[in-house]
Amino acid sequence: MHYIIEEIDEDTSMEDLQKMMIVALIYRLLVCFYEIICIWGAGGATPGKFLLGLRVVTCDTSVLIAPNRVLVIPSSNVSITTSTIRALIKNFSIASFFPAFITLLFFQHNRTAYDIVAGTIVVRRNGIR
Repeated sequence: MHYIIEEIDEDTSMEDLQKMMIVALIYRLLVCFYEIICIWGAGGATPGKFLLGLRVVTCDTSVLIAPNRVLVIPSSNVSITTSTIRALIKNFSIASFFPAFITLLFFQHNRTAYDIVAGTIVVRRNGIR
C-alpha cells in the first residue's frame, strides 16, 4: 500500500477553514430566511409541513381537551418577529450539533424548545384529518 504524505500548511488550512465557516454561515442564514418567509408569509407552513397537513401557529397556552386534541390559545398566524426568533433558534441550534427537535420528547404536547421560546406550536391544518 502506498500512502501519500503531504506537509500541511497551517496558514492555508486556516484560510480554508475560514472560507468554509463563511459559506456555512451564509447557508444557515439563507435557510433561516426561507423558513421565516414560509412560516410568516405562506400560511404558517414550509412545503414539507404543507404536504403533511401541518402549520405553525402562535401559542401562549395549550390545554389537553381530549386524546390527541389540544386547545391552543390564541392560535393566530405567526408574526414576522416570532417567525424570525423560531427560525434562528432552530437553525443555529441544529448548526451547533444540538438536536433541538429531541426536546419535543420532554415538553408538553410535543413542543420543541424553540417553539416554547418563540411562543408557537405545530398543529394540523383545518380540514385535515
